[in-house]
Amino acid sequence: MAFALWRKRIRCTNCGYEGKASVQGTGCGWWLALLTVFIVAFLFWPLFIVAVLMFLWLVFKPANQICPKCKFPNPVPM
Repeated sequence: MAFALWRKRIRCTNCGYEGKASVQGTGCGWWLALLTVFIVAFLFWPLFIVAVLMFLWLVFKPANQICPKCKFPNPVPM
């Protein structure tokens, strides 16, 4: 569950598509967990450190890039 800052240019080995990838795995499950930890952190202040680390992990973890034409999960980045 990552946050995609931009879509990469890819070349699909399955169908031959070249262009911008679609992004998969940007669901809100981890963001909801981060919000819950942040709210609970008001009661237990050391959880602020956990919330900050979780936020940084969510932002910098790369999202899964997939081919928009055939939905192939492992395209080659250009």
